[in-house]
Amino acid sequence: MKLTIAGKGIKTGRSTAFAVLIGLCVTLPPARALAAEQVRLNVTGKTVPTTKILAVGSWTPKATADGVRPVLPAEVRDTVRLYLDGVIDQWFIQQDNSGVVFLLNVTETDKARALLEKLPLGQAGLMEFQLTQLGPVSPLASLIGAPAK
Repeated sequence: MKLTIAGKGIKTGRSTAFAVLIGLCVTLPPARALAAEQVRLNVTGKTVPTTKILAVGSWTPKATADGVRPVLPAEVRDTVRLYLDGVIDQWFIQQDNSGVVFLLNVTETDKARALLEKLPLGQAGLMEFQLTQLGPVSPLASLIGAPAK
């Protein structure tokens, strides 16, 4: 089987299912793209429901070590409360310490943004978030012969 992406032929060996998965559900950036445009493939034509929000936080230009340090105790306390309330499913820090990453049990970006802006670092204008809606990889249903919902 040969898969062509942006003029490049890619031969697949035994991993035909992987190639099908790529063709069905992966968002591929065009090769050598000059713009931030992406190709989005929706082979099934079905809408993917949002089941979680990925929130990637980054320090604002206003953030300094001296400005952040006194806010951290309240930030940690309020973040732990969100975790204990089941709003935050998982949390991480980016490897380069440029911000936090939350996997939220929220399905609406407006609600997620409101929750994150209420945190002390958000209130102080020291952290901002990029939000991404996530959902199940519904095209997998075609690989097991089940109809996509």
